[in-house]
Amino acid sequence: MGAGKYNKRLLIQQAVDAQDASGAPVTSWVAFGTVWAHIAPLKGREATTAGQTLAAMDTRIVIRDQVALAVLTAKWRGTYNGVIYNFNSVARVELANREIEILATSGLNAG
Repeated sequence: MGAGKYNKRLLIQQAVDAQDASGAPVTSWVAFGTVWAHIAPLKGREATTAGQTLAAMDTRIVIRDQVALAVLTAKWRGTYNGVIYNFNSVARVELANREIEILATSGLNAG
Protein backbone atom coordinates (compact mmCIF):
# COMPACT_ATOMS: atom_id res chain seq x y z
CA MET A 1 0.00 0.00 0.00
CA GLY A 2 1.46 3.35 -1.02
CA ALA A 3 2.15 6.13 1.46
CA GLY A 4 -0.77 8.18 0.07
CA LYS A 5 -3.29 5.62 1.35
CA TYR A 6 -2.30 6.31 4.97
CA ASN A 7 -4.30 9.52 5.18
CA LYS A 8 -5.90 9.43 8.66
CA ARG A 9 -4.27 10.12 12.04
CA LEU A 10 -5.35 7.28 14.34
CA LEU A 11 -4.83 7.63 18.08
CA ILE A 12 -4.06 4.20 19.55
CA GLN A 13 -5.12 3.67 23.16
CA GLN A 14 -4.27 0.94 25.65
CA ALA A 15 -6.69 -0.29 28.32
CA VAL A 16 -5.52 0.11 31.91
CA ASP A 17 -7.46 -1.75 34.60
CA ALA A 18 -7.73 -0.14 38.02
CA GLN A 19 -10.15 0.21 40.92
CA ASP A 20 -12.33 3.14 41.86
CA ALA A 21 -12.66 4.54 45.40
CA SER A 22 -15.13 1.80 46.37
CA GLY A 23 -12.89 -0.97 45.03
CA ALA A 24 -14.94 -1.69 41.90
CA PRO A 25 -12.94 -2.47 38.76
CA VAL A 26 -12.78 0.29 36.16
CA THR A 27 -11.06 0.49 32.80
CA SER A 28 -9.44 3.69 31.66
CA TRP A 29 -7.79 4.37 28.33
CA VAL A 30 -4.25 5.70 28.01
CA ALA A 31 -2.89 7.15 24.77
CA PHE A 32 -0.13 4.93 23.34
CA GLY A 33 0.63 6.93 20.21
CA THR A 34 -0.68 8.37 16.97
CA VAL A 35 -0.02 6.71 13.62
CA TRP A 36 -0.97 7.29 10.00
CA ALA A 37 -3.68 4.83 8.96
CA HIS A 38 -5.91 3.71 6.14
CA ILE A 39 -9.46 3.31 7.52
CA ALA A 40 -12.07 1.54 5.36
CA PRO A 41 -15.61 0.59 6.40
CA LEU A 42 -16.51 -3.02 5.56
CA LYS A 43 -20.13 -3.52 6.60
CA GLY A 44 -22.72 -2.06 8.92
CA ARG A 45 -25.57 -3.50 10.94
CA GLU A 46 -28.28 -2.35 13.32
CA ALA A 47 -29.64 -3.77 16.56
CA THR A 48 -32.59 -2.69 18.67
CA THR A 49 -32.02 -2.70 22.42
CA ALA A 50 -34.32 -1.21 25.05
CA GLY A 51 -36.30 0.58 22.36
CA GLN A 52 -33.23 2.20 20.82
CA THR A 53 -31.74 1.39 17.45
CA LEU A 54 -27.98 1.08 17.62
CA ALA A 55 -25.76 0.99 14.56
CA ALA A 56 -22.41 -0.79 14.33
CA MET A 57 -19.76 -0.70 11.65
CA ASP A 58 -17.07 -3.27 10.93
CA THR A 59 -13.92 -1.52 9.74
CA ARG A 60 -10.51 -2.50 8.37
CA ILE A 61 -7.64 -0.34 9.56
CA VAL A 62 -4.18 -0.70 8.01
CA ILE A 63 -1.11 0.92 9.56
CA ARG A 64 2.61 0.64 8.92
CA ASP A 65 4.34 -1.85 11.17
CA GLN A 66 6.97 -0.53 13.56
CA VAL A 67 8.90 -1.95 16.50
CA ALA A 68 6.92 0.04 19.09
CA LEU A 69 3.70 -1.62 17.89
CA ALA A 70 4.88 -5.14 18.73
CA VAL A 71 2.77 -4.90 21.92
CA LEU A 72 -0.44 -4.01 20.04
CA THR A 73 -3.28 -6.48 20.76
CA ALA A 74 -6.99 -6.88 20.16
CA LYS A 75 -7.63 -5.55 23.69
CA TRP A 76 -6.68 -2.04 22.54
CA ARG A 77 -8.66 0.54 20.60
CA GLY A 78 -8.19 3.47 18.28
CA THR A 79 -9.96 6.77 17.78
CA TYR A 80 -10.30 8.92 14.72
CA ASN A 81 -12.50 11.97 14.22
CA GLY A 82 -14.51 11.24 17.38
CA VAL A 83 -15.19 7.59 16.46
CA ILE A 84 -13.96 4.83 18.76
CA TYR A 85 -12.77 1.65 17.02
CA ASN A 86 -12.65 -1.41 19.30
CA PHE A 87 -9.99 -3.75 17.92
CA ASN A 88 -11.19 -7.31 17.25
CA SER A 89 -8.04 -8.69 15.63
CA VAL A 90 -4.52 -7.49 14.94
CA ALA A 91 -2.44 -9.24 12.26
CA ARG A 92 0.85 -8.64 10.51
CA VAL A 93 0.05 -8.68 6.78
CA GLU A 94 1.72 -11.68 5.14
CA LEU A 95 4.07 -11.81 8.15
CA ALA A 96 6.33 -9.39 6.26
CA ASN A 97 6.55 -6.80 9.10
CA ARG A 98 5.47 -4.00 6.76
CA GLU A 99 1.80 -3.49 7.60
CA ILE A 100 -0.56 -4.31 10.43
CA GLU A 101 -4.17 -5.04 9.57
CA ILE A 102 -6.69 -4.36 12.33
CA LEU A 103 -10.30 -5.47 12.13
CA ALA A 104 -12.40 -3.26 14.38
CA THR A 105 -15.98 -2.45 15.34
CA SER A 106 -17.41 0.98 16.04
CA GLY A 107 -20.77 2.23 17.20
CA LEU A 108 -21.77 -0.27 19.89
CA ASN A 109 -19.67 1.01 22.73
CA ALA A 110 -19.87 3.43 25.60
CA GLY A 111 -16.44 4.86 24.91
